[in-house]
Amino acid sequence: LLRHVPTRLLNSAATTKRVPGIQLYTVRASMATDVPGTLRAIAGIGYHEVEFAGYGDHSARQIRRLLDELDLQSPSSHMDARLLRSDPLPLIETAIEIGHDYVTIAFLNPEDRQTIDDYKGWADTFNRIGELCRENGLRLAYHNHDFEFMSLGGQVPFDIMLDETDPALVDFELDFFWVRSAGQDIVQILSKAPDRFTMAHIKDMNEQGDMADVGTGVIDFGDILGNEAASGLRHFFVEHDQPSDPFKSAAISRLALASILD
Repeated sequence: LLRHVPTRLLNSAATTKRVPGIQLYTVRASMATDVPGTLRAIAGIGYHEVEFAGYGDHSARQIRRLLDELDLQSPSSHMDARLLRSDPLPLIETAIEIGHDYVTIAFLNPEDRQTIDDYKGWADTFNRIGELCRENGLRLAYHNHDFEFMSLGGQVPFDIMLDETDPALVDFELDFFWVRSAGQDIVQILSKAPDRFTMAHIKDMNEQGDMADVGTGVIDFGDILGNEAASGLRHFFVEHDQPSDPFKSAAISRLALASILD
């Protein structure tokens, strides 16, 4: 493997300009049929950072070329936990070729997280993959949903993963919507280990508890992101899992987040 040296990771959170990014899962239907057109539209909306959730039918080299043409950065990509566990090197090679800084675990399948011991096993796996990532100039990160905050056998799985993964090897991408959906306080979660939360999914919630475009719901992002607990965050990706109009949602959320980050 060629060693990847991500210059953005060398910058501290204090010196890195905070810009709105987008998780491309928001526009996944368009990505499935037209990757170049989708990325061009996202750049046209004003985004400079994107997080992938699959590359359509494009190779890593093709994705890298598109990003360069559109002046887009892609700090992170969501990747499959099982594939990373069984054969991580091809995914790490893909991340290096595209220019990602983070290999981010998107989700744990229900059958893979039945017990606390399952989570402890995943923590060991994260440390192993995190070491491989570090050897190649990358970072491993874990993205949460709500289930990690549900007590299991008298313990909270998220706490297990936070406590039993090596801070030198594993970071976290906190999904604000799913933390709130689990009945947790976002700032309190961030406060557990501010330096380890380096990315966030900025997803809003309406009064009914459903996802909403950023700035149209009940989550006070300005208050959260202005808190010292959020000082380690470097990348901010808006996302909406089921928008009625994905590109309109992307535009609304970018404007709202930009006004908060300025």
